[in-house]
Amino acid sequence: MADLETKRLRMVSWNQALALAAIQDTSRLSQLLGLEVPRDFPNKPVREYVLPTTLKELDRDAGVGQWSGMIVHVADAIVIGSMGFKSPPDELGMVEIGYDIVPIYRGNGYATEMAWAMIEWAFHQPNVSRVTAECLANNKPSVRVLEKVGMKQVSRSKDMIYWASNRQ
Repeated sequence: MADLETKRLRMVSWNQALALAAIQDTSRLSQLLGLEVPRDFPNKPVREYVLPTTLKELDRDAGVGQWSGMIVHVADAIVIGSMGFKSPPDELGMVEIGYDIVPIYRGNGYATEMAWAMIEWAFHQPNVSRVTAECLANNKPSVRVLEKVGMKQVSRSKDMIYWASNRQ
């Protein structure tokens, strides 16, 4: 996924140095990337939960980094969010997508644009047969992203909606 690009965006896959800098020192992350990194990147859940898990996984297998990364707005030379699959495919060929866009860049179709590219990339991987997602039922922007990329609701609880898309 290191070369994943869309019309306006580019994905930079995680490695140990980038993940550690994103957790500890975003000015170091900016230096490593040669890009601007906003103050509000990464968001708290990514910094406190996702990236520490990613670091542990990268320590076991550097190839895990290809399944997630940072979204770069090419024209602005700035990191605008993170997106990825929470892990490589499981034994059933499923991967779960997650994403976040920094607030100032929300509402411009960036999450949808990169999610399309990532889902297409995933379905070109030999062990992926299904992409899943979950989002809070009241998170209307996230619901719209998942609808726009063609995912279908497969179940729902009081607070959560669960989504899936199968390889065609």
